[in-house]
Amino acid sequence: MAQYWSEYPIAEAEDRVPSELPAGRYVSVISNGHGALTAWLAGPGRCYRTSYPASKHPPVKVTRGDPSKGPEEVWFEPFTEQDLRMVNDGVNSYLAEAGVRLQPRGYKWHVLVPEIIGNGEELEYALREKNNWIEPAEVLKAIRRLYESLLNDVPPKI
Repeated sequence: MAQYWSEYPIAEAEDRVPSELPAGRYVSVISNGHGALTAWLAGPGRCYRTSYPASKHPPVKVTRGDPSKGPEEVWFEPFTEQDLRMVNDGVNSYLAEAGVRLQPRGYKWHVLVPEIIGNGEELEYALREKNNWIEPAEVLKAIRRLYESLLNDVPPKI
């Protein structure tokens, strides 16, 4: 069954899960290849998206100086459309290597998790803890197994 990112429900607000999805705790996945694979595997029945354009991102910390001596200058710049494009291109490169359709730009993805997972960082840790794979296609297989185990509260086989 082919999945398309356009099949994922869109919520107007992060704290409102679309009515067609099961009740439960949803957390935002980390905006990286691993997080995108998790959203893909959760599927449109356990994942939704919210609009997250560049203007909603927090400012980017910029430093200049010798890293061994500490930064000489530190300042913040707005997160731009170009920044958003670069992040999305990196995620999509990873998805392409895993054989997954490319993700549209400008969204935050939220997946169903058990109550023991409090946020995206905890989800990332839970899924990476027993995932020693490096190649995206193998990571995809591992996340599929680990995510299902996590939701069903069944320890995965190592």
